[in-house]
Amino acid sequence: MDLAVKLYEDNSCKLKYVSGVLVGAALVVVAVKRYRKYKYDQKRQNYPRDTVVLHQIGRGKAIPSVSPFPIKLETFLRMAKIPFINEHTHQPSSKGKTPWITYNGEDVDDSQMCIDFLNKKLGVDMNKHLSLEQKSIGHAFRILVEDHLYWTGVLQRWVYDKGAHVPEASGGRVTPFQARMISRKIGPQAYMQGLGRHTQEEVMCILRKDVEALSCFLGQKKFLFGDDPCEYDCSIFGLLAQALWSMPGSPHEVMAKKEFPNLKDYIYRVRETFWPDWNECILEPEQGGTRGKKEK
Repeated sequence: MDLAVKLYEDNSCKLKYVSGVLVGAALVVVAVKRYRKYKYDQKRQNYPRDTVVLHQIGRGKAIPSVSPFPIKLETFLRMAKIPFINEHTHQPSSKGKTPWITYNGEDVDDSQMCIDFLNKKLGVDMNKHLSLEQKSIGHAFRILVEDHLYWTGVLQRWVYDKGAHVPEASGGRVTPFQARMISRKIGPQAYMQGLGRHTQEEVMCILRKDVEALSCFLGQKKFLFGDDPCEYDCSIFGLLAQALWSMPGSPHEVMAKKEFPNLKDYIYRVRETFWPDWNECILEPEQGGTRGKKEK
């Protein structure tokens, strides 16, 4: 009986200790979040009027962001000639998403919602030269690259390669330990999304069909629908740029560089048109200047 009481008391003490640690950790997390919000509220008071503040993670080694969506959104801002400044931060939006924007005190998240917001707020329409049929096709291609092609890249980068190339591609902003932790979380997310339920061989088959469709439609056109760029080019460039500059040795890189040369030419064309300062937006500038020669 005495032994049972002693065991009960010991376990009770351990439980209280663990509970205390958990409560303490929770209080620290809450305190940190409140402090970050306080600092952000202080900072936003100094944001310039009528200027988009683009909140995104920091620059990468050979690409302005190792995530396609900040590149998509920044390309749109450049294309539409909307005044903006970058705020490089790991702080997510209220929905836990990045990138996001602040415009005259109003926060908007999700890259496409940011674009839709700015289109309405500023009267911008980069698709005004397109027919209704072309807009429908453009929308379909945006969904293809953002909700389909994107997940093949997620699986390649985080599941098959286990995030091994991310620390270098991010210029050290993501540590090897963080990459491993993220990799463990991505597998279940990809499984729930659907593509993660397939074998690697099946996913690569899906990738090839997506890239072939995009390459076939683009043909030798300057941009997706001809000589004039449109909003959909921002999405496509953001995704394809990842394959060319942040996924070394992957099937995505091989397809973008060698198997579908019109896509590689397209990527460089968009970059040269809207990112003349590319070298100033990456951590390791290319040799030969911003408009350096294309990779062989």
